[in-house]
Amino acid sequence: MTVTESQYFTTEQLASRYGMHPDSIRRWRYKGYGPEFYELSLFAVSYGDARVRYELHKVLAWEEANGITPIEPF
Repeated sequence: MTVTESQYFTTEQLASRYGMHPDSIRRWRYKGYGPEFYELSLFAVSYGDARVRYELHKVLAWEEANGITPIEPF
């Protein structure tokens, strides 16, 4: 399933989009930087699925507001 089909990014997908390591995206979350995200409870996802998600429209809005051009488009 692609990002455009699911309408959200995982941390790993977002890191790949910007050519970064996923730990850098996690650091952004800790520091309050980056696109808005939401976190699902442990009981809402299957084992191994991403709990932290970034909605596609919020990522695109954040990129536009901050003048960011992704390295890896859809």
